[in-house]
Amino acid sequence: KLLEFAAEKLYVKKRKCHGHKDEIRMKKQFIGACKKKVSVILSVACLCTLLSGCGGAGEAESMEEDVMSELIPVRVQKPEAGTLVLKDDFMGTVSPEESVYVIPMVTAEVLSTNVSLGEEVEAGTELCKLDSEAAQLQLASAKAQYHSAAAGVNSAEIGYEAAEAQYESTVAQLDAQMGGQKNLQMYQLQIQVDAVHSGIDDIYEQMADLEENKEDAKEQKDDLKKAVGSAERYMKQANGIVAAAQMNLKEKQDEVTKLEPVDHDAYLELIKNYEGGEDAYNYDLKRAKEALSAAQSDYDKATAAASQASSAYSQAEMAYEQAKAGIDSIEDGREQLDNALADAYKSLEQTEAIKNITEEQVYSDTQKVVDANKKAAAVGLESAAAGINSAQVGMEGAQVAIDSAEYQLDMYTLKAPISGVIEAVNVKEHDFASPNTPAYIISNKEAMTVTFYVSEGVRNTFSVGQKVSVDRNGKVFEGVITEIGSMVDQNTGLFMIKVSVGKPDESMLTGCSVKVSADTYKQSNVLLIPYDAVYYDNGMPYVYVAVNGVAERRDIETGLFDEQTMTVVS
Repeated sequence: KLLEFAAEKLYVKKRKCHGHKDEIRMKKQFIGACKKKVSVILSVACLCTLLSGCGGAGEAESMEEDVMSELIPVRVQKPEAGTLVLKDDFMGTVSPEESVYVIPMVTAEVLSTNVSLGEEVEAGTELCKLDSEAAQLQLASAKAQYHSAAAGVNSAEIGYEAAEAQYESTVAQLDAQMGGQKNLQMYQLQIQVDAVHSGIDDIYEQMADLEENKEDAKEQKDDLKKAVGSAERYMKQANGIVAAAQMNLKEKQDEVTKLEPVDHDAYLELIKNYEGGEDAYNYDLKRAKEALSAAQSDYDKATAAASQASSAYSQAEMAYEQAKAGIDSIEDGREQLDNALADAYKSLEQTEAIKNITEEQVYSDTQKVVDANKKAAAVGLESAAAGINSAQVGMEGAQVAIDSAEYQLDMYTLKAPISGVIEAVNVKEHDFASPNTPAYIISNKEAMTVTFYVSEGVRNTFSVGQKVSVDRNGKVFEGVITEIGSMVDQNTGLFMIKVSVGKPDESMLTGCSVKVSADTYKQSNVLLIPYDAVYYDNGMPYVYVAVNGVAERRDIETGLFDEQTMTVVS
């Protein structure tokens, strides 16, 4: 107890020189260091007392030297490589993931309320009724106007049917006067004229397509001509390479022939007089044969390349000839289209001439009278149609008034837009509901959201989908990070984090505070050592390393740490 008290005093003095971050670490180290130092001092003092009481000064000094020369036992531990993850706690506020305000759209007296605070409701449940007498009167008036407008439409349709019958009768009589056969003939001639025009248009389109094809074929022909030239140059170049390779092959064959004797006696005679002896001869012969083999390989490759070049040249020439033939075919097609166009214009001229002759047989004065009578009959029919349109517009306007009145009437019955729990009730019977105040607040508590705020450094350690734990009065729920704020909150100066709790219970009340525990900083593949094994010298961390039975000081660079473990990064 005395040792811990003394260490606490030393810690209080030292704490003034260090930040809050190292508070726990320094406290543990001061307590541990003081225990070690004071225990050694007390051991030596007790030993000296025993020595002074048992014998003379000489014996005391001798025993003291023996004691000091003894080894001091210490505990050692091997470091391990691993991962250190820090878990931090944050205070958050609970809110429903889905919450709506039910606001009246009109100001009216509350006739009845059907739900109470804390009650669970389904979407569409009737919450309360407002006095809708004025809206009902407006709907009745709109329906009466609609029925009147519908009667007007029926009357106008009957009038239009009579006018249509009169118009058809008049037109039939006038057509009979002018002669139906003549009109039929003119109609048929017009169809023929239109058909000829359509055929001419088709021919022009075909000509345009042929021109486009011809331009494409010319471009292809030019490209192929260039390709033929390139292939020809490549073929000549390949043939030159073949000739050179052939000459080189012949030279290498001659060299081997000169070195290779025809029989054994000639061989003995050759190596006898060969400069450098038999080894040099065999080496030169081997080199000559290798050069001959390389020359043969080069010749074969050159021959194959020349063959490919010749094949490419033949293919390019063939494609070029095909392109020329295609252009000739297009020009033949254009000539045929020109002939067809000339025939079509002749046919059009003949057909229009026949049509003009037929039209001249119709008396112009009689035609004018017939046209005037038809126009008068059409005016009556148009007037009747306008009457129908006007009546229909009136009926549509009346229907809009009904829809508007029904919409207004629906506003006097408040219904739950979502399923959930009634968390606020601001209306009661015989009071007036107003659009300025929400009548109900409904929250869907199938899932709750916890909102808390963190610094930028901690924010950067989080990721969407990361699992966290949420503690509410000792009950722990599993949550998932669903949103990470990207803008600093103006009130807190921190970043907002949202967590979804999928299966809450009744303890997760809206607006209550909870503790969120989440993994933050992490270091992987680092050296892990006990927290108490680290000492400090002017802020520089160091440890004692056992080297051949001796404790040696080793300066280190530390990383993350918790109450038991610290990481060493260098």
